[in-house]
Amino acid sequence: KKHSYGGNAFRDGRWRVLCAAALSFVLALVLSGTAFAQNVAVTGTVTSTGGTPLPGVTVRVQGTDARTLTDASGRYRITAPSDAVLTFSLVGQRPVQTTVAGRSSVDVTMAQVPYLEEVVVTAYTEQRRGDITGAVSSVNIENATKQTQASVLKALDASVPGVTSTSSGAPGSRNTVRIRGISSFQNNDPLYIVDGMAVSDSYLNFLNPNDITSIQVLKDASAASIYGSRAGNGVVLIETTKRGIAGPPTTTLRVRTGVQTPVRGLDDMLITNSLDFFKVVKAGYDNAGVPIPSSLQAIWGDPNNPTIPLYTFAAPNTVLARDQYGRPTQVDLSQYSYPNSLIMPGSAGTNWWKAVWGSAPVQDVNLDVRGGSDANAYTVSGNYFNQKGTAAYTDYRRGSLRANTSFNRGKFNFGENAVLTLSRQYGGTGTFDDTNGEGGVLGKDILTQPIISVFDVAGNFAGGRGVPGVNNTNPLQVAWSQKDNTTKFNSTFGNVFASYDIMPALTFKTNLGFDLRQNSEAGFNDITPQNNEANFTNSIFEWDYQQYGWSWSNTARYLKSLNRHSFDLLLGQEASGGNNRYVQGGMASLLNSNLDSRYIQDALGDPSTKNVFSTGGKNALLSLFGKIGYNFADKYVASYTLRRDGSSNLAPGHRWGTFPAFGLGWHMSNEPFLSGNRFVSDLMLRYGWGVTGNQNIPSGRVVSTYGGDRGDTFYDIAGSQSSIVAGFRQAAQGNPDLKWEENRSSNIGADAVLFNGMFNVVFDVY
Repeated sequence: KKHSYGGNAFRDGRWRVLCAAALSFVLALVLSGTAFAQNVAVTGTVTSTGGTPLPGVTVRVQGTDARTLTDASGRYRITAPSDAVLTFSLVGQRPVQTTVAGRSSVDVTMAQVPYLEEVVVTAYTEQRRGDITGAVSSVNIENATKQTQASVLKALDASVPGVTSTSSGAPGSRNTVRIRGISSFQNNDPLYIVDGMAVSDSYLNFLNPNDITSIQVLKDASAASIYGSRAGNGVVLIETTKRGIAGPPTTTLRVRTGVQTPVRGLDDMLITNSLDFFKVVKAGYDNAGVPIPSSLQAIWGDPNNPTIPLYTFAAPNTVLARDQYGRPTQVDLSQYSYPNSLIMPGSAGTNWWKAVWGSAPVQDVNLDVRGGSDANAYTVSGNYFNQKGTAAYTDYRRGSLRANTSFNRGKFNFGENAVLTLSRQYGGTGTFDDTNGEGGVLGKDILTQPIISVFDVAGNFAGGRGVPGVNNTNPLQVAWSQKDNTTKFNSTFGNVFASYDIMPALTFKTNLGFDLRQNSEAGFNDITPQNNEANFTNSIFEWDYQQYGWSWSNTARYLKSLNRHSFDLLLGQEASGGNNRYVQGGMASLLNSNLDSRYIQDALGDPSTKNVFSTGGKNALLSLFGKIGYNFADKYVASYTLRRDGSSNLAPGHRWGTFPAFGLGWHMSNEPFLSGNRFVSDLMLRYGWGVTGNQNIPSGRVVSTYGGDRGDTFYDIAGSQSSIVAGFRQAAQGNPDLKWEENRSSNIGADAVLFNGMFNVVFDVY
């Protein structure tokens, strides 16, 4: 019995063990199910302190890879444990952390970041403004996009201290930007960096201003020296990285239309009454003690009692009678013929400003489609821009298509950003002519006297023929004759990028950019028989420019904080290159001026005037750079930058240059003696010194070049008066000792925030 009892006890014990194990397994499943059930779907809306929804806010579950973005209405949705911590971040806003605490709806309000807490793009990285020791200015993109402009560079006009942006005013014209004036005999354009890619041509109208997310201007050497040899004139950083928004596709259509009107015309400054104009002319002769010449009397008659002539010019074969001063008083209109026998009436006062200039419409249409998910996002945008010129017969049109995608795979992120742009500029007051000089419409407006009529008796354009002191083409004729001149700008620009978080403090980034452009122009110059120096020969010209550029940069950034010490280390390498080719040609004495006959062909004009010319070049740049940043207790800031560049544009033995810089900063408002000050909310003093370079010179300047243009080297060397011999001439003197152009500069500055952000003050001395 004892044995039997013991066997039963063994079996009973084994049974109890199995029951306990089964019960434990069931409890584990229940508890696991309970824990899983604690994950909740959290939704909410993120707004500003003023109640405006904030799109594009990154929402993360702290300690995990889960994240999402708010949509166009500021709404988000994310799955998180009921006790999780959510973090909300957006450039320009203070980060927010909040606990889910079992809630299914979590709304958040984000406050704007104070000036010195802003995060801005500064040369390969992003930095908090309070850690920047150089002179860096930001453009208010929200205000800039309210303007309907063809060029993003107009946003710099009067909005960034120390920076000027000017243009001719013609539709689609080039903007000339100068940062802190002129510092070079060679080229004073700043370096433009668009999405990490250096742009070799300062004509940035291929960019749609609506796509811009930020513009930063690096003005001093301390900030710009990390770009080394290309930063001597400052740096303009432009970002077009509008991110997609989590959720279904969101479509936004923006249509702007308006009217451009010259605020003040030249008629406010110039004399538009002919008799008043002659009074000024006569006063000049009287003050000099010189009698009025007969050539002026042939226009105005009696100098003491001047009158408007019936005709300023009439071909001799058309004149039937003249007065005592030689002015035509009667003409035979039947003898008029263009261009050899002209008759041009006098004018009591031609307002040349109103004859050429006036109001013009402008249209700007943008269509954006944005969407994505937690793991990827996309933006596709299209733009059509049409700007009629305030000068007659001018026009600019642009169409662009941009695609921007990004993918998040935890520690690995990658994407692309590319834009295709086609633009057309019509008319003769565009980018490449003498727009603001005597050769442009504006200059001719100033030089043309009010006594000259716009049209002659037959409705053709009149001119200054017969009027002393005038050898100028009718400005309206210039605009009309060149109305079919067409300049084409075609470009494909973009980059492919990737980043990998090697460890929490170390990130590697790579960026490959490309820039393809094809520009061309076809133009026509009409005859000007109505001028004092009459020209009876028309001509055409064409040119074509092709450019290819690329850039590949790789950087590693290490961020580490130890107690009150913060370190920011950056190492990088960059290689870039490109080539270009330019071809131009022309021909004169076309048999007719029809559009379908404006080609450089022997049968369409005078073959002896045909001229063709071409040039081109290649360039390459290799760079190594590094930067060390240090911050102690958010009071004392220091940085040191070093870049070494090698350029193919310079002479062998002088191709490499070294460009150092350093900066110091003192965050005074974090000192005890300014803590709690009601007047000064934030104050930082800065000092920077550095060396930058300038290699904005065409390739091939190391060696002498020779050319053989017709007219320059085609000469009747044998004196036969029947044949010419082609030769060559030296076109440019090479410099085998060509070196870097270096600029050394220093800057002392202060950034202040007053009255809790009511005023931001930036002060710089350089």
